[in-house]
Amino acid sequence: MPTVASELLSQDLLDEVAILVVAASSPDAGGKPDESFARAVGDACEQLGARVASCEYDGAVEEAAVDRAVASATAEWDAVDMLVVDGAALFATGGLGACLEGAWEATRAVVNDAFLPAERGGRIVYLAPASGAGEQADAARAGLENLARTLSVEWARHEIVVVTIALGEDTAPGEAGALVAYLASPAGAYFSGCLLDLTGAGAHPGIPAAG
Repeated sequence: MPTVASELLSQDLLDEVAILVVAASSPDAGGKPDESFARAVGDACEQLGARVASCEYDGAVEEAAVDRAVASATAEWDAVDMLVVDGAALFATGGLGACLEGAWEATRAVVNDAFLPAERGGRIVYLAPASGAGEQADAARAGLENLARTLSVEWARHEIVVVTIALGEDTAPGEAGALVAYLASPAGAYFSGCLLDLTGAGAHPGIPAAG
């Protein structure tokens, strides 16, 4: 059964694109990242030719994990082209603070250690939790949207684009994965500082309008 990404996008679209996915550590996964949306993003992008590495973020234990992941990726691939932060998983495991702090720590590490030294720009995507994910889910969504809008202006001169995807209650991981794959493609360079809202999207939402 083909994934949503393979149905919507052409094969080898992301050939040699290097993507780092940051998610949350799940107590039920033996310390490995919570991979519901994170894994779907990785699978969708790898299927289209991308190189993908994943990293867990647990701010209560060790913020340096992201720095090490960036160093490892740049050593292996010479560059990182896109950062994807699964803010939904960070929110689910640690609440509002973990979501926003994790997003910023991952962003800081990738921009300072990969994007700026390479002088080739880069892309950042935040996956925001659905509104019904918890009492402060809307605050997390608004925080990630504001972070994307602010950084897109601050770093436009460095050709760094930043986007937030707002997950809907019924958003399937494969749908989010397909949208991230699209944003990693050449067409994704035209989206920055915007909110792509999947609230109410169906099984094959296509590419939603920018907010």
